[in-house]
Amino acid sequence: MTYDTITIGTAAIDAFLQIRDVKTRTDKQTFTREYAFPLGGKVPITHLEEHFGGNAVNAAVGFSRLGLKTAILTSLGTSAVSETLITYLKKRSVAIEWISKSKKSAINRSYILDWEKDRSDRVILSYHQPKDFRNLRFPKTRFLYLTSLGEYFEEVARQIPKTPRLIFNPGGYELSLGAHALLPILERAEILIVNKTEAANLLNVEEKATSDHFLISHISRLGPKIVVVTSGKHGASAGGRDGTVLFERSIPPDDLQEVTGAGDAFAVGFTSAYFYGKKLTECLRWGALNATACIQKIGAQNGLLTIGALRKRYKMEYGEN
Repeated sequence: MTYDTITIGTAAIDAFLQIRDVKTRTDKQTFTREYAFPLGGKVPITHLEEHFGGNAVNAAVGFSRLGLKTAILTSLGTSAVSETLITYLKKRSVAIEWISKSKKSAINRSYILDWEKDRSDRVILSYHQPKDFRNLRFPKTRFLYLTSLGEYFEEVARQIPKTPRLIFNPGGYELSLGAHALLPILERAEILIVNKTEAANLLNVEEKATSDHFLISHISRLGPKIVVVTSGKHGASAGGRDGTVLFERSIPPDDLQEVTGAGDAFAVGFTSAYFYGKKLTECLRWGALNATACIQKIGAQNGLLTIGALRKRYKMEYGEN
């Protein structure tokens, strides 16, 4: 069997904690907003939900919903939670035969703090569990979607076969390695998807002093055929080695619930449109529509669109099929 795409990365359980009585402040040097908790105090949680997450899981479920024959390659433990996740993926038509299980491995945990008064941002506390990515088996696939692996990135990168077309959506650890260390992956990436802060860090430049056009044109020189730079509510840009850069606005949701997973949802929408042979402008729009739907539900996968729903929303928003 040949898959349309296979996602490679880690799995997690996301615990969404909504808080009410908390103060915020702005750092005078970085101008970033911060939560302020009293030491020794208690912060009441007004709402709690748990959902499966992790970049590879989010992407796999998203691709499957958009009609792509999808498999996931990740490392799980042998606990009941891991078995529950496997059942969850099977029900969502994600192939699980390529998941490795080990007694030494376990699912990551993320604790996501949302302020009840402003759900447009959050703080994520991440607990990374051990994984076993040795001796991986890769199925035949048209696209290989490589996302956050943390400290296991180098080990996995050495095993990736050369034949699939590569989409790279790196995490913080991967980007911390620097452009030189990432060159073997960047040079063969058909699509690289990063946010604006990550793009600036990759080039070691000041984010505020650079345009999307500058970031895309310079990152393209490192190898990726197409570079996508997202800027949250400000939209996203994409361009290639020919120097052409396109921009698409974001779509403000009617009811924003939680922003976790929006980046994965955008990447899935963009990449799926690319798989279906759409133009870059359409790819950006697919990404925006999927990300907008994602943040209207709590949980990184609960709002993801099916292919039918996306096409319907596309026609409503843009007046085209």
